[in-house]
Amino acid sequence: MEKSKLIGLLFGAWNDLDRVLDGLDPAEAVKQSDGGSSYAWTVAHLANQVDSWANVRIGRKSPHDYMSQERFRFGGTGAADDWQTIRKAALEVRETARGYLETMEDADLDTVVPYEGSIARLRETGINLRYALIRMCAHHYFHIGEIATKRDLRGQRVGDYPGLLEECL
Repeated sequence: MEKSKLIGLLFGAWNDLDRVLDGLDPAEAVKQSDGGSSYAWTVAHLANQVDSWANVRIGRKSPHDYMSQERFRFGGTGAADDWQTIRKAALEVRETARGYLETMEDADLDTVVPYEGSIARLRETGINLRYALIRMCAHHYFHIGEIATKRDLRGQRVGDYPGLLEECL
């Protein structure tokens, strides 16, 4: 079975997200700065997308009790109050996704499933896993860049992104 490079890119994004957050103080993780989102909310926001797009729509799993909260969706306040709970729940969402994504071949990525979300065009056509993965990867790297920039501006050198992306080799 040929390992999907696109699924590998999502796994690489998770590694890079963990790396950009490495060493983050829990009190700083929940603090909103300059009217923007807290780091904790951003992690929950990304996990919310993985849960709803990958686990629920594509994997046909039940929504994660914590991560499926509306407050973590686009347009949320950016506030989050429990860094440890968010980290734990985000890892649970990823492990659920990893469990079935690792078994998929590239041909499986073209399977189309119904979509009831906020993007009107996708409600008309449905969504395939390939498109969902591309959006999730782009979304992760957008927020990884945001986090890296904020931390660098605070003097917390967090490295260069993306990393090696070994999962794509």
